[in-house]
Amino acid sequence: VVASQTGRTRQMADSFAEGARAASGEIEAEVVDAASADAARVEAADALVLGSGVHMGGMESEMRAFFERIAPLWMQGKLIGRIGAAFASAGNGGRGGGELTLISLWANLAEHGMLLVPMHNRVRGYAEAGCHWGPLAWTNPRDGESGPTSDHLEAAYGHGGHVAEVCLGRSRSR
Repeated sequence: VVASQTGRTRQMADSFAEGARAASGEIEAEVVDAASADAARVEAADALVLGSGVHMGGMESEMRAFFERIAPLWMQGKLIGRIGAAFASAGNGGRGGGELTLISLWANLAEHGMLLVPMHNRVRGYAEAGCHWGPLAWTNPRDGESGPTSDHLEAAYGHGGHVAEVCLGRSRSR
């Protein structure tokens, strides 16, 4: 589920899904906009990966509205034990808003009782665009190329593969 006003976080979501599909022919990965994602679609999934742009140090409002819509799943405990992960894209460099957004996304997954998959430092792309909370792109850096760059997309791809392998019970470094 992705909230992406500019399309940049959506690029990361597409790369994440591609990495998940490439990890195994057994994985189906679908990218759904936060504005149209509903509880039935989430309940049908084995894993929930959240991607959000960063606005004023937090997640996009569409993602917050998504959490409100799926609140009945929390009340019924429908997502307990499922796999969860997150990624984000932030504007200016420095980690503050990006990390806060990732932590906030993780908090919502944890509230549902999901099993969270961090981005470990052996996942392909971690050194350039990773954070233990998940891939993180800088879309308007103080210096350098605007993101998501190929490094950011590689980190999303690598973590997508890692999350897919966790879902299949056979995690390995990417």
